[in-house]
Amino acid sequence: MSDEPPALPAPPRRAGTAVALLVVFDAATLGFVTLGFEMVASRILTPLFGSGIYTWATIISIVVAGLMAGYFLGGFLADRFPGFGFAALIKLLAAAWLVLVFALTAGSLEAMIGGIDDETTALFASGIVICFPPLVVLGMYSPLSVRLLLRDPAAAGKVSGGLFAVSSLGNIVGIIVTTFVLIPAVGTRGITLGFATFLALSALLSLGARLYRR
Repeated sequence: MSDEPPALPAPPRRAGTAVALLVVFDAATLGFVTLGFEMVASRILTPLFGSGIYTWATIISIVVAGLMAGYFLGGFLADRFPGFGFAALIKLLAAAWLVLVFALTAGSLEAMIGGIDDETTALFASGIVICFPPLVVLGMYSPLSVRLLLRDPAAAGKVSGGLFAVSSLGNIVGIIVTTFVLIPAVGTRGITLGFATFLALSALLSLGARLYRR
C-alpha cells in the first residue's frame, strides 16, 4: 500500500475579477434597457391606442411573456453555449430588433396595423411586434449571467440572487431615468436608436471577454 495521502479535490475555479465585473455590468445595464424600453414602448403605443388600462395591460403582459420565454429558452441555451460569444449574440440580436423598431416608428407601424379592424387585435399585434422579440432576447441573458459566474454549485443561491438583485436595480433605474429624463430630452425614437447603439457596443465588450478567456 502507498503511504501517500489521498489527493484532495481541486478547489472550485472562480471567475476572474474583470470577467465578474463585466457580467455584473451587463446584468445592470441590460436590466436598464429592458424596462427602459418598456416605457419607450408605452410612448409608441399610447398615441395610437390611448393610455387607458387596456393599453397598459397589453404592454405589461407582452413584456412579462417575452421575459418568461427568454428566461426559459436562455436556461437551455446557456448550458449549451456557456460563453461570452452567446452574450454578444444576445446583445446584437436585441440591437438589430431595436433598429427595426426605430424604422417602424417612422410611420410603418401605423400602416402595418391600418388593415386590422378590431382595435384590441391591432393593439396586441403592434405590442407583440414592438416588445416581444427584443424582450425574449434580453431575457435570455439572466440565466446566462448565472452560468458565466457560477463555478461552485454551493454558491448558486448567492450568485443568482445577487445577479437578479443587480438586474432589478437596473430595471428600477431604467424606468425612472427613461421616463423622467430621456423621454422628455431625447424622444422615443432617439432612445430606441441609443439603446440599440449601446447594445452593439456592449456586444464588442463581450467579444473582447471571449478572447480574454481563451
